[in-house]
Amino acid sequence: MRPALAFLLLAACAPVAAPPPPQEPYRAIGTEPFWSLTIDQQRMVFIEANAPGVEIAQPTPRPIHGFAGDIYQTPRIHVNIVHARCSDGMSDRIYPDSIQLTVDGRQFRGCGAPQGWFDTVDERGQPRR
Repeated sequence: MRPALAFLLLAACAPVAAPPPPQEPYRAIGTEPFWSLTIDQQRMVFIEANAPGVEIAQPTPRPIHGFAGDIYQTPRIHVNIVHARCSDGMSDRIYPDSIQLTVDGRQFRGCGAPQGWFDTVDERGQPRR
């Protein structure tokens, strides 16, 4: 076999690297209890409103891209972003994603979107003018 052909065959079998975390920060929020999660290139930060001053931060892992959305897994935080419309249950705002979150074994549900979406949509989910 020619060396160039052997190289091409081996290259075709090499694993494909997962894409990097999102360039734009991602925000998720939930109610009852109120919580927030931010995912950026460096870390994921969870804050629960009834525990002021307490935040749980983990380095942002490479996402697992599934058929319904993206999954981020760390020892303390597990995030499943499902690309399906979501209502926070307290406002008229409809978010593009539904969030399933586990933090230190506690489960939370909420809604999320890339930061840019929050910047362009008001509290009612209407475009900002």
